[in-house]
Amino acid sequence: MTDSLAAVRSAIEELAGFDPLYVPMPQKRELMRGLVAAEAQLAAVRLGVLAVAGDVADDAGAKSAASWLSHDQNLDKRAVHADQSLAAVLAQRWFLVAAALGAGEVNLEQARAIAHALDEVRDELSGAQLVEAERTLLAEAKRLDPTGLRRLGRHLADVVDPDSAEEREAKRLAEEDKLAAEKAKLSLRPQGDGTTRISARLPDAVAKRLKRYLEAFAQPRKQAAEADGRRVPYNTLLARAMGDLLERVDPHRLPDHGGDATTVIVTITLDQLRTELSSAGLGYDDDTPITAATARRLACNGTIYPMVLGGAGQVLDAGRGSRFHNPIQRKVIRLRDKRCRAAGCDVAAEWCDVHHLEAWSKGGKTTVKDGVLLCCHHHHRVHDPAYHHERHPDGSIRFTRRT
Repeated sequence: MTDSLAAVRSAIEELAGFDPLYVPMPQKRELMRGLVAAEAQLAAVRLGVLAVAGDVADDAGAKSAASWLSHDQNLDKRAVHADQSLAAVLAQRWFLVAAALGAGEVNLEQARAIAHALDEVRDELSGAQLVEAERTLLAEAKRLDPTGLRRLGRHLADVVDPDSAEEREAKRLAEEDKLAAEKAKLSLRPQGDGTTRISARLPDAVAKRLKRYLEAFAQPRKQAAEADGRRVPYNTLLARAMGDLLERVDPHRLPDHGGDATTVIVTITLDQLRTELSSAGLGYDDDTPITAATARRLACNGTIYPMVLGGAGQVLDAGRGSRFHNPIQRKVIRLRDKRCRAAGCDVAAEWCDVHHLEAWSKGGKTTVKDGVLLCCHHHHRVHDPAYHHERHPDGSIRFTRRT
């Protein structure tokens, strides 16, 4: 065996000595196909040895052959243990898959997907049906990649035993829902640079719903560019859309939190309230800083409670909540404005926010007269201290960068 391995490595060295740049296209195509098949065959041999290498682990005092090999060769532990698990099932029961891998007819990841699919239905099918299922998946491997095989594997029992398909599907979905709920998690980690990293694992139904909502808000900007002409990346669009979505949530529909309706409290000094280049505190738990411009913009869309402080931090005024324009008001404003009123912008009314012409911090009212439609991009601009805006007699709003 060692002589055979030496011969294989010698042949690989010989292949590596050729410069593929000068290989004609037809030969290059066949070379790539052959190398993929050879990799599969080598993987089959490696798995075959790994499946019976328990004595190597015993000799070294290791927990398993995978543990020994990953340590000895500095390999990824998770990958090697996954290979050992695959090696075991190929050696114990999925002999047709093992043979196909050894012949280079399927690649390693295809074999892994097939073995997993077969293990999932072992308790549902008879021995003869399992053999049929194994042959079906191997035949489909000629046209499907590992992802396609995993997808087919989820319905494998239905292909082999269609009479019980409905009952199995109901059971599978119930188990899937339960598992998804158990795996679901979400964490928010402030990064210390004005951003927070959100990591989440959500049930598919929740994730698809969130994606649809975010894309609805991102849609008007898909063809938009930044001021310098650069395209806006898709993931940036979704991140901005998340902020838009949250600003559109009606706080009065949220459940109580700690006995009080869910409310954002903004703490800001009287001087800060009057100054463009200033900041405010968001919330009452950690007083996260936000710009005064952001505080004024939030007042347009959601319920916030201003807590105006004096020089020594004493409360000068605990203001009233600034609500959304109600549905009737929004409808009237949409019928009147029809689109974003920023000059040259044609974003449709349904994608726009209602902005208060008279800033909330200056006593602006939530009325039709005091409201104007602005798309998300221009709503941010109108509260951006780097820009000056002016409303013209025709109702349009024009922006110029401050110098």
